[in-house]
Amino acid sequence: MLKKCITSDISLLEQLPPQVELRLLVDRFAHYQQPRKKIFDLVRKGHLELVRKGYYLNLKSKNFNQTGLENLANALYFPSYISAEWALQHYGLLTDRVYTITSVTPRKSLHLKTSLGEFEFRHLHKHRYPFGYEIHPDSGFMIARPEKALLDYLKLRDHAMTYDSTQEMEEHLIEHLRINLTSLLQQTTPANLAELLPHYHRNANEARIIRFLLTKKESNSG
Repeated sequence: MLKKCITSDISLLEQLPPQVELRLLVDRFAHYQQPRKKIFDLVRKGHLELVRKGYYLNLKSKNFNQTGLENLANALYFPSYISAEWALQHYGLLTDRVYTITSVTPRKSLHLKTSLGEFEFRHLHKHRYPFGYEIHPDSGFMIARPEKALLDYLKLRDHAMTYDSTQEMEEHLIEHLRINLTSLLQQTTPANLAELLPHYHRNANEARIIRFLLTKKESNSG
């Protein structure tokens, strides 16, 4: 009888998404006298993993192995989209390996450690959040475009840096930040760069980077 109950529990979990909220679990296990106790038991047995209050990884979901880390990141903290180092790595623009899945969000910053890896959600001002990203055409997760990922990276990791010349800026991007500048220029467009410019103060590093990239694009096309 016990084996039949366990199988039934697993079957229920298999039908749920890879990332699931407590309230949905409570609803699905409402036939138990103490649904929350059952959920705790499923966590103890390794079928569920608590990643933050009210949110779990459902390790028994039939879609779990087909769900990318980026999709999980989008679901774990909403609204958010993949950006900075992880997005730059996704586009092949960083020469160094990245292990933390970085996202930006207009909400407060949050860091999650899970059995799948670390998820970092960094606060970005609400005026600079809702632009420069898109839905991945194949996997459906939200991710910053290459140029926006770079600007978010600068804002989060390198905001205090100053540049005395465009040559120093270029050297810093390539040698310190380890950016593949040639590939970046190939993957962005003047229109996408120009779209970002009004959202930054003209003397901010981000605006200077945008103008620098636009100049490089014009030079290369000429």
